[in-house]
Amino acid sequence: MPEGRILHGASGGVQVLVYSGDIRYPSSLALDSCLQRLLQLSGLEGFVVDLTEVHSIDSTHLGILARLARAMQRMGLPRVTLISDRPAINEVLAGVGLDRVFRIVPGWQEGTDGDVLREIPGMPMDRESLRQLLLASHRELMALGEDNHEQFRDVVRAFEQEEAEGRKAG
Repeated sequence: MPEGRILHGASGGVQVLVYSGDIRYPSSLALDSCLQRLLQLSGLEGFVVDLTEVHSIDSTHLGILARLARAMQRMGLPRVTLISDRPAINEVLAGVGLDRVFRIVPGWQEGTDGDVLREIPGMPMDRESLRQLLLASHRELMALGEDNHEQFRDVVRAFEQEEAEGRKAG
């Protein structure tokens, strides 16, 4: 399976992310950091996330996307547009309820091409920051619906237990 990459660009006030390959948690810290910066931009008008070249995406990244959707909602900005024409990926998106918080379309719309796409640079793996992001991402997925609560409950409990053990040891 091809290694995952996430590219970023912008078109006016619309931020564009293009995912490709297998999207796994090692890139989650860099993406989350990038998104936090982008959400602070003045003139932010929206996000387009292209998943047409994704072979697989893990629950951590699904949770980060859910956080992005909720942040845009809190800011009163338009729903994030997810571009996905892969039935297996669309099934995963719907399975965790992302179809309720995103506008999912099968292809690019006129005028949403990013000016210049650049790969989001990696970040050193900080174990504690990664654990906190994994926990927050899975909590975000749980908040999308009762089915997700059941599906991710054990994962969240494991991260919470690890967190508690870390506090005791520290």
